[in-house]
Amino acid sequence: MNTNMNMAMSMRNTSRPLAGSRGFTLVEIAITLVALGIILLGAVVFWQQSARERVSAQQQDVQLQAREAVVGFAYAQYRLPCPAADANGVESCAAGGGLRQVGFVPWRTLGLPRPEAGRLRYGVYREANVSTPQDRDLAVATDRMNPLWRPTPSPTPSNNDAPNPNAPTLVAPSAGLLGATQSGNDANPLNAACDATASQPCPLGGAQSVNVVDLCLALNTSSFAVTSPAAQLGLTDAGNRRSVAFAIVAPGLLDADGNGNFFDGANATATDANPTFEGREVPQTVAYDDKVLAVSHTELFAELSCGAGLSTALHSHFATATGAFVLERAFYDYRDQLDVAVALAIADEFAAIASVASAAAGVVDAAQALGSAIADTTMSVGARAFQIGLAAVGVAAAAVATAASVTTLIDAVASRESAEQDHSDFAANTTAMTTLAASINENTLRADAIGF
Repeated sequence: MNTNMNMAMSMRNTSRPLAGSRGFTLVEIAITLVALGIILLGAVVFWQQSARERVSAQQQDVQLQAREAVVGFAYAQYRLPCPAADANGVESCAAGGGLRQVGFVPWRTLGLPRPEAGRLRYGVYREANVSTPQDRDLAVATDRMNPLWRPTPSPTPSNNDAPNPNAPTLVAPSAGLLGATQSGNDANPLNAACDATASQPCPLGGAQSVNVVDLCLALNTSSFAVTSPAAQLGLTDAGNRRSVAFAIVAPGLLDADGNGNFFDGANATATDANPTFEGREVPQTVAYDDKVLAVSHTELFAELSCGAGLSTALHSHFATATGAFVLERAFYDYRDQLDVAVALAIADEFAAIASVASAAAGVVDAAQALGSAIADTTMSVGARAFQIGLAAVGVAAAAVATAASVTTLIDAVASRESAEQDHSDFAANTTAMTTLAASINENTLRADAIGF
């Protein structure tokens, strides 16, 4: 019995908590959970920020590669690529009977070995015009080069015609397409079918009529408008739409604005009918984490070195050709004046001959008068002797006039020979100027064929 009581007391002692020990209270548990929550939240924020930066860096790398591929495509194809309809990356230039302006990066068409580029949105500026010089569809390669042009005269002038029927007419140079200037042979780039003396210097149409000059012209004319037309590609900028040549948009890590699309804001709603993306400077927030990379018309114009090349191809050659035309026409006119001078010299020569003949006739008349005076003096037994002196003076005067006429004739012959020599020499100069003008026109065609 005592043994049982001792065992019961021992069990009660072992079940009682030791002095100084107790369990966690609800407050302590709550504090612990709050601390863990804060730590977990910080870890999530850190992870999200780290993941966002990692994804942003990866997407930015793809964007930059895609940008370089687009510019390289422009150099090679003389146009920008059309957007792809989906992530497969093959360009598709038409959409529902219209022009496709917005889609995805055509990475397969660009030869870009980054399939993830197919998840980036891509837009290109397209503004077609039936007048090819005014066409601003950057995704189409077409002949837009329409400089001032005036054909050189053909055939070249000869020595014995005036006024010259081959002289260039006084018409203002007109703007027109140069045509297919390229031969496809780098050693001899100018198309053999081109003729610098023709009003249409080269055949129209075909791939041989297009080069980077034509793309530069489209970039130049499409950059005139400060605000982008509503139907063409643009970026939002403080309520305005700024036109750009092309844009590449990365979606970021999350659907930040919760619209069910990884792209946020206008980047998600851009369509062919409303090709508008967010601006490049829109800051990233909790509701926006996209990244827009866009290249304006002027940026691409500068990157393709269009300024110096286009001013040379479009202006310098034609300014020089116009100067050659003015000189050429002046040479033709001066040569015709020389022909008139030759005719006048011939007329002067005939006039001198007539003067000599007239003087000779005067000598004869004076001699006749002298004979008559001698006869009258004899008949009048010297009463009219003074007539002999007068007749002698007449004979002397006629002789002097004859000598002067002969001198005039000699001068007239010399003048006529000099005028004919000048006319002959200057005809060669006129022909040389015509050849120079034709050469400048031909170099203009060659410059268009080579591009820059």
